[in-house]
Amino acid sequence: MFWLDRLKGHTSVECRESEGLGSALEMVEIFKGRTFKVRGRGIRASHVPADEIARFVQEELPRYYTYTTRVETYTDRQKVHHVCVRIKGWIGLSRQMNRYNPFDLTCIIRTENPASA
Repeated sequence: MFWLDRLKGHTSVECRESEGLGSALEMVEIFKGRTFKVRGRGIRASHVPADEIARFVQEELPRYYTYTTRVETYTDRQKVHHVCVRIKGWIGLSRQMNRYNPFDLTCIIRTENPASA
């Protein structure tokens, strides 16, 4: 656990990283009754239902990108479970060369508090 997570009051922090979008869809299915916030290039939305997130991940993200998904699950101070999914998409050789490409894609999906929905 990082010190920043401890300052925020997060407990039982678990992180995992995988190739593709499968783990993002899996986490959205687990938190099906919750609403989500989405941030990405040209996208900033809140109070988005889980089925709309699943549709976005399956249909709206371009297929010609290579994706890596990082999933972080944690429990906050009120003992509510949350998830933060970071989807990073690369195009071309920018990942192998470890270089910046302006066409790379980053999308962050996180759960909202149940009281705010």
